[in-house]
Amino acid sequence: MTHCMNQGNPKASKSEQILASITEAIRSGELVPGQAIPSINATARKFEVARKTVVRAYEKLRHSGLIESRPKAGFFVINSEPRQKQKILLIIHSFDGHWETLYNSFREQVHELCEIDIYFHHYNIKVLELLITRNVVDYDLFIISSFNHPRIKRVIGRIPAYKVLLISRKDRLDDSYNHIIQDFYSGTYEALYQARERLKNYRKIHLSFPGNEGHSETLKKGFDTFCETVGLEHSTVSSLCELEIRKGEAYICINDNDLIHLLKVCRQHNWQLGQDVGVLSYNETPLKQVIRDGISVISCNFLRMAENMAAFIKERKSVKEIIPIEFIERNSL
Repeated sequence: MTHCMNQGNPKASKSEQILASITEAIRSGELVPGQAIPSINATARKFEVARKTVVRAYEKLRHSGLIESRPKAGFFVINSEPRQKQKILLIIHSFDGHWETLYNSFREQVHELCEIDIYFHHYNIKVLELLITRNVVDYDLFIISSFNHPRIKRVIGRIPAYKVLLISRKDRLDDSYNHIIQDFYSGTYEALYQARERLKNYRKIHLSFPGNEGHSETLKKGFDTFCETVGLEHSTVSSLCELEIRKGEAYICINDNDLIHLLKVCRQHNWQLGQDVGVLSYNETPLKQVIRDGISVISCNFLRMAENMAAFIKERKSVKEIIPIEFIERNSL
């Protein structure tokens, strides 16, 4: 079928030329629903490319809803116009308050363009691998928050890089992927440095860092570097439940369960936040703006992250961005 072998824009990649050629043939009526398109081998010979280049183009055609694959028969046209909405699979570690803020904002900005499914890996590499393996050919874009695991590069590498947007974290992954992330080491250090005058009012600073929950180790390193640089006595514990809460000391909570425990202890002793005890929480949520007259936080701007994710969907331009982590001052510190 030579009518669909027009190579189009010579500056486009071979895969894009194949995609554009067959799409135009379908839209013009040269290929109609129910009709077979050229086989992968025939197209590979025509364009003098590897089979995987043709497979990539056909995969995009299938995702757009123009063609389908029929076992032992080949590829057939099923629609004359592509599906209008992109299919996006969002995979994050959990649905904590800051992730809910990001998701709701992102969905509101792109709901007319995308169908979004959301899953949670809970920092479990087997769960992430299963989600990717089962869905790798069914989505136009994967938006994933990575985590530190020896197999993360191989698992996420099962998805073509052009179909991946990394958010928040890109542990063990290079800049071949589009990303909108945080730098937990320098970001934590700089945010705490913004809060240094307030933190100096306490004789000791404690970081609650649950080591078995997949949080970035570079966050803890940023905390240690800050305390050593400023000269603050400090410690790291896996949970505040195993630590005696003391008047005159400050506590940084990553886990909201630790924050709740700390607030309960302060209430039991009638301690005033920001004076008797310092409280600093990680990751902004609407609730932290109002409870106990406001909880100080260090956080990236998740609404900004959502805006940049939406811009990537709309424009599909390469993005390599680090969202800064900042100190938000409230009464608890």
